[in-house]
Amino acid sequence: MSSESIRRIYVTGHRNPDIDSLAAAYALAELRRRQGIGPITAICPGMLPERAAWLFRRFRLRPPSVRNDGYLRIRDIVETVPVIAAGTTLLDAVKLLRESGLQRLPVVDSGHRLLGMLSPVALLAQLLNLGSADESDLAGRRIHSSIRLITGVLEAENLSGIDSAATQDFNVYVAAMSLERFEEHIPRDHDHLAIIVGDRPEIHLRALHHRIRLLIVTGSQPVDPLILKEAAAHGMAVLQTSLDSAAVIRRLKFSTPVEYGGFAADEPVLSPDDRIRDQRPVILNSAADVLPVADRDGRCLGAVFKRSLSAAPPYRIIMVDHNEPDQSLPGIEEIPVIEVVDHHRIGMLPTATPIRFTGDVVGSTCTLVAAMFRSAGERLSPELAGLLLGGIISDTLLLKSPTTAALDRRMCEWLEKLSGVSGAELMAELLQIDSPLAGKPADEVISSDCKNYTDGDLRFALAQVEESNLELLHQRHDELAAAMHRRIETEKLDFFGLLVTDVVRENSELLAIGRDDLIRALPYKQLDHQLFFLPGVLSRKKQMLPQLLAITASLRDRN
Repeated sequence: MSSESIRRIYVTGHRNPDIDSLAAAYALAELRRRQGIGPITAICPGMLPERAAWLFRRFRLRPPSVRNDGYLRIRDIVETVPVIAAGTTLLDAVKLLRESGLQRLPVVDSGHRLLGMLSPVALLAQLLNLGSADESDLAGRRIHSSIRLITGVLEAENLSGIDSAATQDFNVYVAAMSLERFEEHIPRDHDHLAIIVGDRPEIHLRALHHRIRLLIVTGSQPVDPLILKEAAAHGMAVLQTSLDSAAVIRRLKFSTPVEYGGFAADEPVLSPDDRIRDQRPVILNSAADVLPVADRDGRCLGAVFKRSLSAAPPYRIIMVDHNEPDQSLPGIEEIPVIEVVDHHRIGMLPTATPIRFTGDVVGSTCTLVAAMFRSAGERLSPELAGLLLGGIISDTLLLKSPTTAALDRRMCEWLEKLSGVSGAELMAELLQIDSPLAGKPADEVISSDCKNYTDGDLRFALAQVEESNLELLHQRHDELAAAMHRRIETEKLDFFGLLVTDVVRENSELLAIGRDDLIRALPYKQLDHQLFFLPGVLSRKKQMLPQLLAITASLRDRN
């Protein structure tokens, strides 16, 4: 893949990010951008920690945008294609289709909403709908069009001035018979009649007498001015074309607006938010090589081609502060890794091509990134130096961690000079940004991220906070339980759960208050009165809520 075809390089730390991984990703993206590698963007793989958010604010830098997965989506492979506007005749639509060189093109309305896909196969199926009850097939009489569209397709001149853009059904007859047979042959529904005739004044006059809707005069044959005057007065359109009758008959079918040309039933329409891995079978199993993409409002965004599934992904990844796929965002394995900067063990998968790998036995990834700036001779602004300093002191516990190396100390001293902030001063400020359980009132702890749920007659609430020290939950057990009891009484709840999650160790503990039968049914190890241990549980929505809904469902069944 050429550099022009790579849309963006993402720099990401590990999931459940800390200050070190976020600061290192941000600074490394800036370094590579200066070196001409890009476009490049740092991302935050998950929730932005409160202390990290404060550090970015402290140095007036915008934190990386949050991203919850790395899966490639339909939006990543959608391509812009020509569209056919509703109201375009089939004749012009076929020309557009041929000029595009594509098998199919989207048909859109005035709001760019997708109406369907036009293809030669679909068009032919419509035109060859032989034996249809309404005679809308290729050999049938009926067409759906307008006087204005017919005028354009026949390259005709409107002699009577009766011009209408409104579409309607026309029953087409060729006046090639005697006048008597003509009278017998034409139906009584004159408002839908279109008569094709040549140089036959008697038919012109008879058509005017019956006040048919449309008279098409072929071969550029003249029409008596008196007939034209009367036609205009009575609303009969008279078109004059240089084409002969056979050509007129062939072209009339193609005066139909494209939206009436027939689209495939149950047409797959992709959403830009769909994951490619989920839609791959749909795309591959489709008979068409081109599938439309539309947003939630139905607006056409382009199309996806089958060939795109075998193309290289349009993105690349730089991993910092980790190198093992299990520690990355879900879906990152779909995107090629081009660089790693890390200070952990090496556990990454083999790569298809050589990559740049920067690793050392140091206490912080920010130490490595700072050293890379210094080695490259790139200037660090006070703000960026302060951010890197924050990463080092947080990961090495102000250089007191046993993982601290000499390089950590040297980079820390250098960054202090550039930022004008001492590491000790910055660490003291960071420690003031404490955990919810350490500094917030009980009512605020249980309310800051709380959601209420109803399942039948049962009503319950789940709150979640993130902590690095679950002992705080034990210390404040009674206070928090009392606040939860008050919430249950006020809101008439059957159950209230406070999920306290340790994102570093990837475990949670649950403080559960409410009906005894609900609490007895919890499938977790009980640590103490009302307190449960939930190993591996991090998500309230995906991991805990389904368990509770299963419990409430079983209780309803018993009753």
